[in-house]
Amino acid sequence: MGVVFRQSAKNSIVVILGAILGALIIWLSTTYLTKPQLGFTRNLTNYAVALSQILLLGLNNTLAVYIHRYANDERKKRSLITICLALPVVIAAIFSAVYISLHAWILPHFQPADIPYMQRYFYWLPVYTLLFIYMVILEQYLGSQMRVAVSAFMREVVIRVASIALILLFGFGYIAFNVFVIGSILIYCLPVLIFLFLSALTKGFGISFHKDDFTKGEYKEMLHFSWYHFLLTVSVLLMGYMDALSLPFYDRNGFSSVAIYSVAVFFISFLQLPLKAMMPASFTVLAKAFADGDMPKARDIFSRSSINILIPTVGIAVLLCCNLENAITVIKNGYTEIIPVFAILFIGNIVNIATGMNDQVLSIANYYKFNFYLSLFLMGVLFLLIRVLVPRYGIYGAAWSTTTILMAFNILKFLFVWKKLDMQPFSKGTVLVVVAATAALAGGYFFPHFFDQAHHIYVRTFADVAMRSTVIVIVYAMMLLWLKPSPDLQEYIATIKKNKRLF
Repeated sequence: MGVVFRQSAKNSIVVILGAILGALIIWLSTTYLTKPQLGFTRNLTNYAVALSQILLLGLNNTLAVYIHRYANDERKKRSLITICLALPVVIAAIFSAVYISLHAWILPHFQPADIPYMQRYFYWLPVYTLLFIYMVILEQYLGSQMRVAVSAFMREVVIRVASIALILLFGFGYIAFNVFVIGSILIYCLPVLIFLFLSALTKGFGISFHKDDFTKGEYKEMLHFSWYHFLLTVSVLLMGYMDALSLPFYDRNGFSSVAIYSVAVFFISFLQLPLKAMMPASFTVLAKAFADGDMPKARDIFSRSSINILIPTVGIAVLLCCNLENAITVIKNGYTEIIPVFAILFIGNIVNIATGMNDQVLSIANYYKFNFYLSLFLMGVLFLLIRVLVPRYGIYGAAWSTTTILMAFNILKFLFVWKKLDMQPFSKGTVLVVVAATAALAGGYFFPHFFDQAHHIYVRTFADVAMRSTVIVIVYAMMLLWLKPSPDLQEYIATIKKNKRLF
């Protein structure tokens, strides 16, 4: 786990920098874009992300797992890469043809005020989707080769810097909204090309295919694996995106509601930062342990990864809870509804992260059928909840629908993994993390407000955030050093002291 922790630490810096840039994007977007404009751009991105995951047909999961099985067979490895890169193009082309043919049927499902946005940029969705497909699958390959930090830098930093530049150009009147939207799509060409270049530099990457490279049994096994992961991805993805994707149809405020909801989801995404930073490296090591049949090692990795991910997640949760009002003060422009939506979504997401890497374990251990059937059932329940609650309660109905299903999904997965594999994420360290977080929460919550925000709102708000966050971080860090909930954290700190460097 030492290598994993150091790799995750490197990735964490990139992810944190990306989060800061993401926050700047949100602030600039709420400043320079109207709610319908912001809601539309977020909705278009949501559709592209969702469709890209579906049209991958589970091949990204197949590549991540089988690349290790064929690590010593260059011919099979190259053929696997070729299949995973070529097949999505064919599927994307078929989807584009169907999508374009349904133009007249799709548009009337949106709110009348939102239809002009969809009409104008209707044909850009397939392009956007294809770019996401290749970004995901190439990043998955780089992750399997322990090149996590490099790919994360492109996704979290480069893309966001380009997005900030586009928003500023639009905000200051140098480009029209039309150029802004198209530019926001085409900037994804950059990471795709760079990921492809970086992949080409890794050992064994190449394009080669002969139908006899794999036996019929191997083809059948990979097809079976990909198919169930495709179905699983569809169901899990829709559970994660159905709320935002449904708002333009069932909420009378359409894209304006999407704008508010997307900002709340952005704040919630901060809870995902440790998972994004640490999961790729942990998944690679976990998959190798399963491939080697070393279950004691797999259990150890699962347990230690869970506590290592939980520590920074809980710390971020405390920072968010104590600074959310400051964030809303800076955003202004009628976004106060974010706070209750955030509070509702927070419940489901903290349960999701606290229950560990159950999705990854179920995937590797060939229990993905359980994950699929469970997610399929809960997806149907989620749709019913959204269909009933969103027309009545708008964004609050969407948030409660998602949180309810997310909690049920993760609790049931946790119980299944515990029973079948004797793997569970909770330990004495979990309790110690909660104790440390409680002390930090008290320090941040009861820290006095020294500044009146009536004048110089930005300076005084940022000053309050800086002071309050400093108190939280110091209290939390001191409590963690005292309580010692994670052996890997202790080892990492000892390494820093010894080598006088972070990595």
